Amino acid sequence: MEKLLTLLNSIAEIPPGLAELLQANLQCREFSKGDYILKEGEVCSNIYFLESGLIRIFNRLSEKEVTSWFLMEGDIFISVSSFFRQQPSYENIVALEDCVCWGISYEQLKNACLLYPAFNAHRIAITEIYYCRSEDRHYIKLRKPPDERYADLVEEESELLNRVPLQLLPSYLDVSRSAFTRIRNNYYYIKRKGISLKQKRPI
Repeated sequence: MEKLLTLLNSIAEIPPGLAELLQANLQCREFSKGDYILKEGEVCSNIYFLESGLIRIFNRLSEKEVTSWFLMEGDIFISVSSFFRQQPSYENIVALEDCVCWGISYEQLKNACLLYPAFNAHRIAITEIYYCRSEDRHYIKLRKPPDERYADLVEEESELLNRVPLQLLPSYLDVSRSAFTRIRNNYYYIKRKGISLKQKRPI
């Protein structure tokens, strides 16, 4: 819980009364590797801070799985539309490692914001962070070809690359498994040759 409180205090100082309320309401949940934290069709009733571990958020389109997020310790996660609208989720959230989470329910969060309006500053700041991250991923998918998306993953998200099972990465990059294998092999080939992907393709 201390890591979460530290994060919140880094956004804006938490009033003592609010800190006490959060400590009373926050519940520690432990999930084993492979556990579903949320399944499609369920309502996301809790927002979680991931103290340790790694989770995947994905949905199914026909027979295809589409991964929208991999999140690790220090991140906050929900199924966005399900949580804020309190309606069945189209997403699944699964633990890829043993996870320790601190969660608070939708009603408890709403009550905390009513009792302590200053808490809305934290809520807005966190929403902005994850909205911008989501927009960045959407932009990258639209504007960057798959080989550059893989290069970004290797060079900017190396810890994630080392922890996520290889077979899940194609759905994160929105490519087929065969294309992913080709892109991955090509990346390491051109790295050995000392060629930059950006040199290969004119802007």
